Amino acid sequence: MLRDREKRVLAFGGVVAAILLALTFVVLPGVSRIKSQARAAAAAENDLAAVRAARPDIERIRGEIRKRAGVVQAASNVKDSPLSRLTSALQDAGIPQAAFSVKSGGARDGEFYREESFDVRIENLTYLETVKALQRISGGDALPTAVRSATLKSRYDDARYLDVTLRVGYLSQKP
Repeated sequence: MLRDREKRVLAFGGVVAAILLALTFVVLPGVSRIKSQARAAAAAENDLAAVRAARPDIERIRGEIRKRAGVVQAASNVKDSPLSRLTSALQDAGIPQAAFSVKSGGARDGEFYREESFDVRIENLTYLETVKALQRISGGDALPTAVRSATLKSRYDDARYLDVTLRVGYLSQKP
């Protein structure tokens, strides 16, 4: 038989063990979970603020996409091939036919559009002619093109002139 004092010590030890178990398995994991959820909520608030801040840019990009989609739609009704349209755009920019060459780089199908890539090599251009050619090819309303990459090299014989290599994507509607 246990004495009253031993019973009290045993009961006190049991209560302390129960409290320790409750702290270990209930309270501390709950506090940790609350802290991690507070961090996740703060991160979500930061992400939401970033999306709200980007909204004007998103609206601007949507407008540009609608404009470009209209150009692609209008270009799909033209009978000329993309190669001939690109060649005539370069000639309209004032570049003689002997100064450039256009080679097909293949086609790639996207979700809504098909992109045909062309490698355009232009030799002996002044800086102003280069800018005009880039504006004519990339930003015009007449062609549904995008300049994917541009390499500009000064000529070894005269630094006033450039040799330009462009990777141009020509967008068309997916068949």
